Amino acid sequence: MTTPSTSSAIPRPQTYESWIMLGLFIGFLWLAPIKSHGQEGYPQPGNPHGEESAPMAPPPGIIGVALHLTAERIGDPAGLFIRATHPAGPATRAGLMHGQEILSVDGQSVKGKTYREVVAIIRGEIGTSVTLTVKTFSNIKEVKIMRVSEEMLNEEKHT
Repeated sequence: MTTPSTSSAIPRPQTYESWIMLGLFIGFLWLAPIKSHGQEGYPQPGNPHGEESAPMAPPPGIIGVALHLTAERIGDPAGLFIRATHPAGPATRAGLMHGQEILSVDGQSVKGKTYREVVAIIRGEIGTSVTLTVKTFSNIKEVKIMRVSEEMLNEEKHT
C-alpha cells in the first residue's frame, strides 16, 4: 500500500497560526484601497480622442480625409496618419493618400494634441484653406488645401 504524497505545487499552512496569518493577509489585500486610474501615472478613463464636456458643432468645411491615430508599439508616441481620402475630395486632388503621416496643421505640430483637437484645426469655414505638413513615403511636403462642404463631396460622388 502506498502513502499519499504530502508535496504539492501550492504550499499549505500546517498550523493554526499559519491559517490566521493567511487570513489576515487576504483580508488586508481585500480591504486595501484601490487606486483610481487618475492616480500614479495611470491614464484617465474615458474617450481617448478628447473630452466631450463641451460639445460644439465642428466647422462645416472639410478636406475629405479619414484619419487614424496610431503607435508602432505600446508605449511609443502615437502618430496621425491618413487612413483614407475621398476620391473626389480636395485632399486627393492635392496628392494626399493613405499611409501618409500628418506632422503639422497650419504650422502647429500635432504632437501632444488629441484627435479631436487636430480635427478641430483641420476643419474650418467652407472656402478657407488649411496647410498640412505631411510625411510622404519619400519626403516631407507642405500641402495647401481648400475646405469644401460635405454636401459638395456627396454631389461630386454621384455625378
